[in-house]
Amino acid sequence: MSTTSAPTTAIATPTAAPATGTSPVRLAAGLALIAFPVLLVAGVATSPPQASDAPADYVASLGTDPGLTALSAGLLHYSWVAFALGVLAIIGLVRGPRGRVVVPLAAIVTSFSAIQLSGLLLSDWFTGAAARAMPLEAATALTEGVWADPWVSTWTISGRVVGFVGIPLVIAALARAGVVSWWLLGVSVIGFAGFVVPGTYGVLAGMAVATAPMIVVGVRLIQRAAARVRREELAAA
Repeated sequence: MSTTSAPTTAIATPTAAPATGTSPVRLAAGLALIAFPVLLVAGVATSPPQASDAPADYVASLGTDPGLTALSAGLLHYSWVAFALGVLAIIGLVRGPRGRVVVPLAAIVTSFSAIQLSGLLLSDWFTGAAARAMPLEAATALTEGVWADPWVSTWTISGRVVGFVGIPLVIAALARAGVVSWWLLGVSVIGFAGFVVPGTYGVLAGMAVATAPMIVVGVRLIQRAAARVRREELAAA
């Protein structure tokens, strides 16, 4: 009998190769951010016309044309859904130390606000139905009572943060990180300034200009979704 041990053969366990394909998350997020201003402007453009800014005229406008009300509210709702989903992916655009804190903060705050704002659009259907089911005075009183509720008021304020503060904040954070140019922040601010222009077209143009920089951000995400970029990122990690 041999007293020597049989040679042991080492079997190497293959390690899983890192994924270097196209990033579907970045691609989807980029498309969502590109769709956001398109859907938003379309929703504003199809808003039912109203005689004035008085609450009664607002309620009456939503009740006059149910189809147009639904179209506008639906477009606005899904615009903010697209923004809420897409904006979280901008965290992955940061490659250096600059923006490590402010970009995630801007993404989380604006995503939360967009979710709040998208949910508020459900009120358009209820307000329109109330305008058709009861006298205008009663429908207006009902609507004003709901919007005066402290919970709804807080919901509204938190939702509007993304519209007037969140988008410039996202652009500023990405500019600080070197992802986009600072001049895009000026474009967004100028767009929101257009809201003071009287008339529907002023608001429409202002909304289009203010949100257009998000298309650039969406393109950046799509560019970073490429397999070549993914390989470069993994090699630098």
